[in-house]
Amino acid sequence: MNVYRIALILALHLASGVIAQADVTDFGTWSLVEDPAHPGFSATAHGTSATLSAADLAIPAGTDIGYQSVNGSTPQTSTSGFYFRPDADFSLAIDYAWTFSNSPSGFLGLGFGIGEDSDGMNSAGVAMGTSNGSPFLSFGGAARINDVDQAPVALGGSLFLNPSSASGTLFVAYQASSGDVTVGAATAVDAAAPTVSHTYTGIQNQWSGDDLMTSFFIRSDERAPLSAWGGGNADAVFSNFRVLNGNPVAIPEPSTAVATLFLVPVLICRRTRTGVRRRR
Repeated sequence: MNVYRIALILALHLASGVIAQADVTDFGTWSLVEDPAHPGFSATAHGTSATLSAADLAIPAGTDIGYQSVNGSTPQTSTSGFYFRPDADFSLAIDYAWTFSNSPSGFLGLGFGIGEDSDGMNSAGVAMGTSNGSPFLSFGGAARINDVDQAPVALGGSLFLNPSSASGTLFVAYQASSGDVTVGAATAVDAAAPTVSHTYTGIQNQWSGDDLMTSFFIRSDERAPLSAWGGGNADAVFSNFRVLNGNPVAIPEPSTAVATLFLVPVLICRRTRTGVRRRR
């Protein structure tokens, strides 16, 4: 009986750890992604917030850093994190806030989106850019199908009428029945709904039909007439990630992991009793 109790306590302790890993709002469970790694970019996760930083170094165009919700290139190849099933609706939001110092120069953007893989071969998201430390034009939507970029979209239909802001909220929503992905943004932090948005109609139907992960990032890039990040200091704080609708799935799934863990004391108890019988 003592052996059984010890095993049960151990199983409960391990089970609580598995359940805790399913907490999608804890950025400590997310995975850092650098594409490619660069000494000018750094990242720090602080539980419910994460800071992505650009240092006073020139960073080439096409370089980014961020966090994704699984620890592998896809949900299927991951051993921890969380994802969303493509057969169920879900909607997500995250807050962001930029700060700049030390005479920032060049283009730096941030984004938030969903996709089937860490390379973004099948993905869609919302982004905003900065030029020399100031918000640049409108929020934008971006998407890819089978590694092919789709035409970028200005949210709200105009590059100039709906300017982005140094802080605000980014949104992504997925509809399983249609394959629609809607991306949006609001200039207010902790907004309940986007004020500008764009729907990529049926885009998921052109993807592979795999499970979906989510990610956020900052990126140095070139957008004529703007050049890539040239120096200064920048910090983008992402916080208040929330699931507005839908159910994230943990890797490993808590129900499966907990059920397996609870078999441990049962097996130990059976072996103990068997051993008693044998001694008789």
